[in-house]
Amino acid sequence: MNQTDDLPTETGAGAGATERPDYDSPWKEAISAYFQPFMRLFFPAVHARIDWSQPYEFLDAELQKITGDAQLGKRFADRLVRVRSLEGEELWLLIHIEIQGQAEVSFNHRMFQYYYRIHDHYPEAEIISLAVLTHQPDCSGLGLYEAGHDGYGIQFRFRVHNLQDWMARWEQLKGLAANNPFAVVALAQLAAHRKATDPERKASKREIIWLLYQYRYAREDVLALLRFIDWMLRLPRGLELELRNELIALEESTQMPYVMSYEQMALERGEKRGEKRGEKRGEKRGELKSLLRLIEAKFGTPTPEQQRLLESADIPQLDRWLDRILTASTLDDLLA
Repeated sequence: MNQTDDLPTETGAGAGATERPDYDSPWKEAISAYFQPFMRLFFPAVHARIDWSQPYEFLDAELQKITGDAQLGKRFADRLVRVRSLEGEELWLLIHIEIQGQAEVSFNHRMFQYYYRIHDHYPEAEIISLAVLTHQPDCSGLGLYEAGHDGYGIQFRFRVHNLQDWMARWEQLKGLAANNPFAVVALAQLAAHRKATDPERKASKREIIWLLYQYRYAREDVLALLRFIDWMLRLPRGLELELRNELIALEESTQMPYVMSYEQMALERGEKRGEKRGEKRGEKRGELKSLLRLIEAKFGTPTPEQQRLLESADIPQLDRWLDRILTASTLDDLLA
């Protein structure tokens, strides 16, 4: 494997059809929140070309229109981003993330199709195609599309990063998390793909969450990353309760009250008190409080009508909304 800036190579993965599209949305949200760290971790050479003092723009709707693929963004975590180079030139970054499946034989061709369709609409723009594969054991056949004969025809190359290359460099990736939040995302995805028992997954989840305390991440980053970690590493309820209690003790010892990821399972202290009393009221208050915090963080303050709907819901309905909030595009969509 070639090395770039002491990081795993940029040549190594591809993609096909996904098995669970619910993995894709958290990745897209993570890239939106941490685009520069994402580029620095996975594609350092391209990162070095970008003028980060200039704004960048996500063009996902434009990508769907250009490609004519109505399923784009549903099957794959694809992003199209317009940035400026240090020379002031416009660069279009086509980013493909393959979460669950492994690369099909048509993957290289599909990447070429997306490239030439964008080029056909914007011939003056420099297009850089990038792919990250999270679960591909061998990426040697990816990153090149060729069609022709006797040396004539098409040869299209694109950068590919194989996340699995980090599995053998787990400790190095943990160290990079000190200054790069996307390393936390990568660790969570690697742990999600790793074959392990539930107690082992709990240990991995605790190890990754501990990094947020160890490196003293800002509160807003902690909450965002904890939600991603929860999404990737779901545990049986009993183990989630155990982990929550361990992290509450960690909170108290570090004086960093950040364990808010357990909002999704209504594991707030208010619920804990309710459980001890054998009451459901405490559990519902905990779930409602958790859901409202997530809603306000993502969509803003609900309307009075929406607030009444939320307050009148029972615990199973609150659970369903908590499960869907990361993928909902609007509050109305969530409550529909």
